Order: sequence, then structure tokens, then C-alpha cells
Amino acid sequence: MERPQVFYTYEWALAVYRAYRDSLTPLLLLAYEGDSLVGVAALATDTANDRAIFLAGTTADYCEFLCPLERCAEFTEAVMDELRKLNIVSVTLTVLPSDSATYPALKKAALKHGYVTFTRPAFQCAQVVLSSSACRASILSVVQSRNQRRGLNALTKNGPVVVRHLRSRGEIADALPGFAEAHVARFLATGRISNLIRPERRVFLAELAKLLSDSGWMNLSRLLVGGQPIAWNYGFQFAGTWFWYQPTFDSRWQQYSPGIRLLWGIVKEACLTTEISVVDLGLGSEAYKDKIATGERGTLHLEVTRSSVVHLKEAARYLAATSVKSVPRLESMVRAALRQASSLQETIRANTVPTLIRQFWRRGRRTILEKREVFFFEAPQGDSVSMGGLAADSLKLRPIDYDVLSLAAMYYADEKDTLAYVLRAADRVRANTSRGFALLNGNGVAVHFCWVADFAGFQMAELRAKLRAPSPYSVLLFDCWSPASFRGHGYYARAISEVAVQLRAAGKRPWIFSAAANVSSIHGIEKAGFAQGFSLTRRRVLFVNGAVRSEPTVPA
Repeated sequence: MERPQVFYTYEWALAVYRAYRDSLTPLLLLAYEGDSLVGVAALATDTANDRAIFLAGTTADYCEFLCPLERCAEFTEAVMDELRKLNIVSVTLTVLPSDSATYPALKKAALKHGYVTFTRPAFQCAQVVLSSSACRASILSVVQSRNQRRGLNALTKNGPVVVRHLRSRGEIADALPGFAEAHVARFLATGRISNLIRPERRVFLAELAKLLSDSGWMNLSRLLVGGQPIAWNYGFQFAGTWFWYQPTFDSRWQQYSPGIRLLWGIVKEACLTTEISVVDLGLGSEAYKDKIATGERGTLHLEVTRSSVVHLKEAARYLAATSVKSVPRLESMVRAALRQASSLQETIRANTVPTLIRQFWRRGRRTILEKREVFFFEAPQGDSVSMGGLAADSLKLRPIDYDVLSLAAMYYADEKDTLAYVLRAADRVRANTSRGFALLNGNGVAVHFCWVADFAGFQMAELRAKLRAPSPYSVLLFDCWSPASFRGHGYYARAISEVAVQLRAAGKRPWIFSAAANVSSIHGIEKAGFAQGFSLTRRRVLFVNGAVRSEPTVPA
């Protein structure tokens, strides 16, 4: 290859196959001249076997057809001819380097074999190019000066600050779980879901680390403070390039900019290593990369298809997306509308026609005539905990933080509703406006979540009303959630009972509420020992909300 990359190696393709074999079918097109291999197109097909993609398209920063430069046109035409024979209707090629000789050759070969192509920019990969000794010295000076301005001395007060690189199988295997948890937690702290919640992605990184460490190309870098890792980069050193591939940092150290410090440490070491000529900062145009980058390499997204309809749809979609993004307010409105449309489609797919009719009928009836009644229950005096038949040492109550939510996101990756709850919980942790508690099982996985806020001034969405406290020091348990896979085990009663004991010990008066129609919730509350106190009711008639009425409830 003219510009070899770690993403083009056999090891990378093998790691992708081992991790994603249930969803990808490899399609390797190999070109030979005599007995010599002269070209490789590492592709994969979908379940219908009529659409092809790069095998590493969702994992690599760059993807390419592999062949000598002088054989590129010949090999690309042979690939397109073979895809036509295999009745491949569409080919989606992502992150193809824009300076690749494959791109112009592919457009020409596609046209010859009855395909049309649509190309759009994909990503820009910022790079630190170490082209000369003077360039290295200049970049090194910038890194050192910025390190001082960022207050390195403040960080060193917490212990010695060092950058360490793990390259052996055993070391990396031991460090990967901590890296994955930190990556998921960091994304949650910014309101996003990390791709590492998926077990396939974690398997891919583990398999890739094994294969690349055997070849000497793997490098898991960590920034340590007092021996504790606070920033990571899952990266590689290959053919003169040091890759900043998948970085993260511990959000609790955010004020010290640990991720940037680790990057500067890597750049500094690269400047002092003559074998390294480029530090590739990978996909995405984050602002911190621009501050140190001295160059960039673009990538393209290609759609190659025999269908003119697909071609026009792809072009129209890109044109519409580009136009919408140019107006930020319009973009947010469109995104909100798409989320609602997606939610509606999910509801339609998940229900039968009679069920949908009943749901829409109930919803329409509620907008005209509705009575909403909410029961409030107070926790009992004392320090007893309702065990609900559960062993005392099998469960543990813990405050909700990003560590708890990180493990939950990975465990419940296939539970869409629970993932949405985890994101909502992460927003509360970030805002620090209420306290959360999670009941953990023996594996440290949360099996129930709940939150506590001041009763006075609590905004109750169910009644569209702001609450007044029934007594001083009253607090309210709200937004309780058991993941679907752990419902029916008594964790709800156990969790709210333990939370109530802690709140009572702190001099608070714990309350909890439930809709009058939610029989299972009321049963769990009563099982935890809470006693009925009062109810609030609001009626709606012809779209007009009445006043909220309060009255004592009569115990069942």
C-alpha cells in the first residue's frame, strides 16, 4: 500500500469477524496473478446478500481496496465486475480516504458495469504531522507551554502524574474493563450513549487488542495520578503513525482536562520518537484537536447502486440534511419531529391493530373527560427494612452516580426503556438537583432505581401542579424504576424501604406517591410498610383542567 494503515490488516478484519459474525457475512474478493495475491477487497453482505459494505466500515477510521497503486484501476474494475456477477445491488463504502486512488477508479468502473455513484464528504481526521526536526521542536514547545498554562501543578498535588503505555495481552486485558466503564460513564455525563454499551463492541476491542499486541502494534495509553488511571486512549502504533483511536477520561477529574493532558503526553513522546511521523487524531472535528493539529486527511462516503431510485433518494437525503443543518433552530425542530415519528413507528410495530385502536380511543377520551387521582403514602417510623423474602446480604443500596449508571447501561443495552431511564438519570446526576439511589445485586448491577427530592415545590407532571409539603422536613420518593428483566422479585419494596430508613435517620419524613389506578405500584408501596395519608385529584372536562383537590385516603 502507498499509505498502509492498521485498519487494513488481517488482524483487524479477523477481530471484526469474531465480534460481529452474527450480523455480518464476510465477502472477501481476492485477486491473484499466478499464485501471488495482488489485491484484497474486504467486504461484507447483509442478510439478503444483495448489499455490500466495507467489512471494517463501522470500526475503522479508514477503509480501502488493498492493491499496489499501479494495479488500482485494474483491480477496482475486477471488483465491480465480480459484484455485478454476484447480483449485488448496492455497495456502501464509508470512510474511504479522499486522497485514495480507489475513488476515481471506482467511479469509472462502476459506470462501466451499470452502477451509479453518489459521493459526499464523511469525516475529517485531524493529524499532527512531524515532517522535520524543526517541526518536532516547534510542536514540543507548544505542548510544554500549554501544559503549564493548564495548571499541571494543580494536578500534581493529587500525586505523581505519569503517562504509561500497555502493550502486552495480559496488561491490556486487565485494563479494558475499567476503560469501558469510564467511556460509557463519560458519554452518559454528556447526555449520550457510548458504543461500548454493546457487548459486540467490547468483544471487538478485546479481540483486536489480543491480535495487535501479538504483532507489536497495540498501545493502550493511560494517564495516571498517584497510580490511579484518569484518562485512557485505546490506540495503535503502526507504520510510522500513532493513532488516537478511542479516548476517554474519568469525568470526576474533568476540571484538570485529563484527556487533553494524555493527548499532549502522546504527542510529546511522538516528537521524541524518530520512528513516528504522524499522530492521527481520528474521526471527528472536535475543537481540542484543532488546537494542536497541523494537517488533516478527509474521508468520503460512497453509495454505489444499480437502482436510480436509491441513487436519487440518497442525493435528496443529503441535500435536505445539509440544508437543515445550515439553520440550527430548524435542525432541532426536524430532529424532534423525527424522534416522534420514530416513536410512533415503534408503537405501531409493537402492537396489533385492535390494541392501537383501544390506545388511541383511551387517549382521545382522556383529553375530553378525565379524572386523575394520586395517592400519597408516608414511611413508617423506625429503622426496619422490608426484606420481601430476599437475603439481607444479596442486595446493597448505593447512591446513583456515573459508575452505577455505566454498568447499568452495559447490562441493559437491549432494554430500550431502561436505557432511556439511564440517560434521564445521568441528566439528574449532572444537574445535581435531586438524590438518586440504586439497589445493586451481588454482581453490582442496579435492579431498581429511585430518586428523592424536597416535597415542597415538587412539580408533579401527573397533575400539572406544584406540591405543598404536608409537614416540615418532608421529602418525596419519585421516578422509581425496575428494569423489565428484574420485575416481580420484590426489589421495588426493598429499595424504597431502605431509602426510607436512611431518610428517617437523617431527620426527614419520607413520602411516596402512586396513581390510584396503578395497583402493582400500590401493592409494592404497602409491602414496604408505607401508610396511606392523602390523595390529590384533578378533573379535566372538555380540555379544561380543574383545580387540584386534596382529601384524606381511607386505608384499604
